[in-house]
Amino acid sequence: MANIVTKIESASRRGKRRQISREECLLDLKKDLPKFFLAFNRAVKKYNKVASMFNPNSKVRFDASVLNTSIVESLQDEFSNNWKWGKYKRFILKLGDYIFLVKKFNNGNKPMNIKTKHVNTISNQLSLSLFDNDVYQDDPILFFGYKIDRMGEVFSPQIVYIDEDQVKWIVSESDVTSVETLFESKNSNKSVNVSVKEQLVRRKASNQ
Repeated sequence: MANIVTKIESASRRGKRRQISREECLLDLKKDLPKFFLAFNRAVKKYNKVASMFNPNSKVRFDASVLNTSIVESLQDEFSNNWKWGKYKRFILKLGDYIFLVKKFNNGNKPMNIKTKHVNTISNQLSLSLFDNDVYQDDPILFFGYKIDRMGEVFSPQIVYIDEDQVKWIVSESDVTSVETLFESKNSNKSVNVSVKEQLVRRKASNQ
């Protein structure tokens, strides 16, 4: 019976990228995943500094482009030998047997995309050439992204795996980070493991 199930599952994946579990990803990339959130926190800090220089009423499609640029730049610094530009100026991060794309998420934890054939290909993990000179057609695609609330605050960085146009699993900052590896010790008298959103709230309160 086990062989029959395997054959059926194999047939259902035909023409698609390799399927992965959350546990597999956490194990394979245990040294790299924390770096995503370090890079994200640095990027948001830089974004907030730049954004504060402009009158909110004067911004024209400012937030998304500046924030995404800041995140991409930070990831480029963190993974200097693992990124490239693909089709449509898409930022691609290649770590081991995984491909990462950067996107803003909606409330359903799915990338905010206009539905196109290209987007549908990614959302269904199809083994088609997505990028120029693509040689990683079997590698699963994951999204690293974030959300923005109504007040414009950036929060909830996470890694999302989507297949069959459905969110299959999520890895959040708390899943891969620890006080010892990402933050200063409690003896430093500084806040430990504080989210980006909480940091912004505290900063606003201190300025009032």
